Amino acid sequence: MEFEQIAPLYLAIPVSFLWFFIHSKNSHIEDLFSAEVLNKISLNNHKISTKTRLRLLLLSMLLILLALSRPTLEAGEIKLNKQLSDVVIAIDMSKSMLANDIYPNRFEFAKNKLLASLDNIENTRLAILGFANQAFLISPLTDDLNSLKFLIKNLRLDSISLTGTSVANILNSANDLFDNSSNKQLLLLTDGGDSNNFEDEIDYAIDNNIQVFVFDISSERGSSIQTETGSLKDTHGNLVIVKENLEIKNLTKKTQGDYLKYTLNKHDLSVFINHFKQHSSSKKTSIIQKRQLFYYPLLLALFLLFFAFFSLPKKS
Repeated sequence: MEFEQIAPLYLAIPVSFLWFFIHSKNSHIEDLFSAEVLNKISLNNHKISTKTRLRLLLLSMLLILLALSRPTLEAGEIKLNKQLSDVVIAIDMSKSMLANDIYPNRFEFAKNKLLASLDNIENTRLAILGFANQAFLISPLTDDLNSLKFLIKNLRLDSISLTGTSVANILNSANDLFDNSSNKQLLLLTDGGDSNNFEDEIDYAIDNNIQVFVFDISSERGSSIQTETGSLKDTHGNLVIVKENLEIKNLTKKTQGDYLKYTLNKHDLSVFINHFKQHSSSKKTSIIQKRQLFYYPLLLALFLLFFAFFSLPKKS
């Protein structure tokens, strides 16, 4: 037997102490009169005693607490085949994503886009990676959207000091997550980085059968990079301006992927993802059936409460 809620069971401890106290407490009236005299002076002695009624009330309280703890029994396992697509989403977390040409900045815009899209992505397992000049895992492949939302909301750039954008590292990390999947689709939420040549990345993606899709979060006019110490400058003291990098389109085109520029439509990313994930693979999952038992102690508790209250003595 398992309990879905443990907290109500802790309340049973003080109730058990009350039961012990009532059970061990001797009645003073029994010390003053003999059993024969008590039998003559008692009113409605066919009714149950006060101590017994208290025991019934405490027992009903224990049963109610047991019902609130939601006891369950396993009733078997059901195996299901679900049609799910696997998509790895990589969020650019380099310093260029702090540019504020897109409000409030590119990184926060990417986060908000992804959060707004999760509920509209159908039959898909998602993995989340972060990358700059290195790649790091945020979440493995899962269809638990609530966990993904929590992780995405808590992503921050203030503790990351990585510069540059390495697409090669993210391709390698994504390939490890796909394992032996025959349909590998990688979505990059990025401003394109600063590389003008993606030939090595294209060769790696083709050799490993990875389709690369890009959701471009950058503008043609570009912007400076705002940090905690002010606008970012290069080694010569010049202000760093980051603009869009259209060279990344070649990566999507030559890997049979697709490219989409950001818009202010909150559904554009989810429509984009649902459009490109054309192939599904069958995933075997299992569901443990559980039989709820809470109504048994609840019904017994109600019966004891009824019996205790309707056995109160009446006036002669």
